[in-house]
Amino acid sequence: MLSSKNVVVVEAWNTTTTTQTQTPHRPSLLHPTFYWGYNCQVLFSGWPGSDRGMYALALIFVFFLAFLAEWLARCSDASSIKQGADKLAKVAFRTAMYTVKSGFSYLVILAVVSFNGGVFLAAIFGHALGFAVFRGRAFRNRDIQ
Repeated sequence: MLSSKNVVVVEAWNTTTTTQTQTPHRPSLLHPTFYWGYNCQVLFSGWPGSDRGMYALALIFVFFLAFLAEWLARCSDASSIKQGADKLAKVAFRTAMYTVKSGFSYLVILAVVSFNGGVFLAAIFGHALGFAVFRGRAFRNRDIQ
């Protein structure tokens, strides 16, 4: 016989029986779909919380992370390195820039996994503006063949 704290769960695709302890329902900040509220959690536990100003700061932070990721992608291009530089120095510089860019990009991905629509749009617009400014042909001095 089961006690009042245990419940038997039988799932349709799983024929084994498991016992789980019941816990009181707590609201969760994890959403399986996009939502548009400002009460969310981005990158760190408890941040930005339920304050609208901190939410706006989180959106700006994600925007600039994406923007800087595009700048670092431009910095790691071979054309941005001096022509007379040592080959090993070029490889080390490009590797360092790529590593930092990858870190920023993964932080943007983690922020988007919060499933907040505003964070998603901030990331998209940050990448778009960064691409237009740093890698788009409209702002370049020379055309790439």
